Amino acid sequence: MEQLQHNSEVGGLIREGVRGERLSTTRQTSRRQYQQRKAAGVCVAFGCSAFPKYSRLYCGKHLQRMSKENRKRIRNRKEQGLCIYCGVRPQFWGVRCIICRQHFVKGPLPFGARRALRLYREAETDFKLELLQATARFGIRKLLASGDIKGQQAKALRLYAGLDRGRWRTYTEVGKLMHITKERVRQLLKPSKILLADLLGNETPWKRIVK
Repeated sequence: MEQLQHNSEVGGLIREGVRGERLSTTRQTSRRQYQQRKAAGVCVAFGCSAFPKYSRLYCGKHLQRMSKENRKRIRNRKEQGLCIYCGVRPQFWGVRCIICRQHFVKGPLPFGARRALRLYREAETDFKLELLQATARFGIRKLLASGDIKGQQAKALRLYAGLDRGRWRTYTEVGKLMHITKERVRQLLKPSKILLADLLGNETPWKRIVK
């Protein structure tokens, strides 16, 4: 029984080897015929005696047939959700996969995808900033309620955080309201920002201030 199985496996290997040799020989013959027909200036399709159309290698009849088959292949791949170029990987933001896109465009990501990523990053940055501003505004209310900040410093801090309108102001806007310079506003806010940085663990919407 084992001998029969061994003979069967050997026979299968021999048949595969013969089949591979025949396939290799057929391919070599096809390549040789292709080069010969191309050099002769006739349609490279086997058995065709017509001349190529324009600067192509195939005649008009075979070009139409190839175009028809190509449209059919593309339609089938689209229905299956596969890349129309390789037919192996799924489509990515279009009709081609992310790998095959690189043969046709500079970057693998289409414009729409790059725009979506940019908008997402901007939205994420804005969300983090709003969260820091809300936390800082809560800390400012506590600081003002404690009485540690008084007078012009308290007024500048209240205007800067926008406690009266719910929107932060710039140094220039605070300076116009208090009739002082932008530099003076920065000087008034510096002690408050240092205290808030210690209170919030440097999680503030402004850059860290060196004491």
